[in-house]
Amino acid sequence: MDIYGQGPASIRPVRPLVPAVLAVLQHVPVGIYTVDIHGCCAQINEAALRLLGYTESECLGKDMHALVHYRYPDGKPYPAADCPLLHAREKNDTATNIDEVLWTKNGDPVYVTCSSAPVMLADSVTGTVVTLTDASTRHRTEQRLLRAEAEQREILRQRDATARIERDLAQEEAIRQREMSAAVERAAAEQLRQQQKMSEERLLQSERLAAVGRLAASISHEINNPLEAVTNLLYLVRNDPSLSSESGSYVEMAEKELARVSEIVAQTLRFQRGGAAPTLCSPEELIESVLALHQGRLHHRRIVIDRRHKDSKPIFCPEGDIRQILNNLVGNAIDAMTEKGGTMTIRTKNMRDPHTRTAGLRISVSDSGHGMTLDTASQIFEPFYTTKGDGGSGLGLWISSTIARRHGGRLNVRSRTGGGPRGGTTFSLFVPESQQDAAKAAPSTH
Repeated sequence: MDIYGQGPASIRPVRPLVPAVLAVLQHVPVGIYTVDIHGCCAQINEAALRLLGYTESECLGKDMHALVHYRYPDGKPYPAADCPLLHAREKNDTATNIDEVLWTKNGDPVYVTCSSAPVMLADSVTGTVVTLTDASTRHRTEQRLLRAEAEQREILRQRDATARIERDLAQEEAIRQREMSAAVERAAAEQLRQQQKMSEERLLQSERLAAVGRLAASISHEINNPLEAVTNLLYLVRNDPSLSSESGSYVEMAEKELARVSEIVAQTLRFQRGGAAPTLCSPEELIESVLALHQGRLHHRRIVIDRRHKDSKPIFCPEGDIRQILNNLVGNAIDAMTEKGGTMTIRTKNMRDPHTRTAGLRISVSDSGHGMTLDTASQIFEPFYTTKGDGGSGLGLWISSTIARRHGGRLNVRSRTGGGPRGGTTFSLFVPESQQDAAKAAPSTH
């Protein structure tokens, strides 16, 4: 049935039955949208909007290729000239069961199966209708099958090698040797698999640590020199007799911010070199110093800080390293909440580790964002894994977790999707107290 009106990106019913048809199309479980002869969206149903994460107003009149089909799964640009849906539209032809990757409003890939057909009105093509079927589950299943097939081929290859060995054995010992060979094969295969896995993990870890080391060296070389120059220039400005008191306060603020930048550089270098010596730290002062760095973003995002300090006493710990971890956790919590505001809850408590009974401090940072999936949470501490797209390095939480483990502590995460009071993400940091330094500071009993 022809449902198009005249002019780009416009639809109007031409028969009494059309509203009913449009209502059905809006609620079918298959994503459907139409484009005019210029490729701009004229209509889109609820299933397509849910699949792509857009609202209707964000799609109508937009070039759909540029909006949701602009790059390949590997991130390379997807030229319109290579799009099979556009080829079919230009030839007034149909396209069926084309597997493609579209991109949601949040920048996430979604695997779909597409079909398209021209829409005719008065013997003229007025646009194209496109259907979308979510193929994400099928794609994941296919990937698992490919991995299983590869593993099966490897198993068969190993069995063939074992069979060749068995044929060389003497006939009288064949049965006994087969039994022994099967047992040895299983043990050797498992040992080889474990050794290979450990070797690959060590190699990967070494490469990633080397990358972080190069990053730290680059930061030291590229930032420290200009920082020193700017600091010297500010010193000269501050000692200018003609400088007003108001300008002097601004210069003082600039010097403090430069000092913070220098501390961040020093913390990055300490990560590479192994950290600084423990000092007596107040949990409240640590947290407030980190929150001060983010005061502008907290105010801009209208985020409320809920402080809950329970039995939190000063402890001996690596202050700079812990501040670096907290700075990362607070920054991530801010990013997790929308510009409509939210609540960041920070809890501190002196306690003993339930597993090791080691005395220390637990600090937790919670946000009221949308939370993360179990799959994301399971990978969040992996190096170079990020949920921020091009805006994230994927090193922040990995570095934070590595620092915590280096000092005998740990960094955990729990999250629930949905946002609001029942949703959000909580990172819990346990910092063991340096027993040696605590003993030195304790009053003598002699």
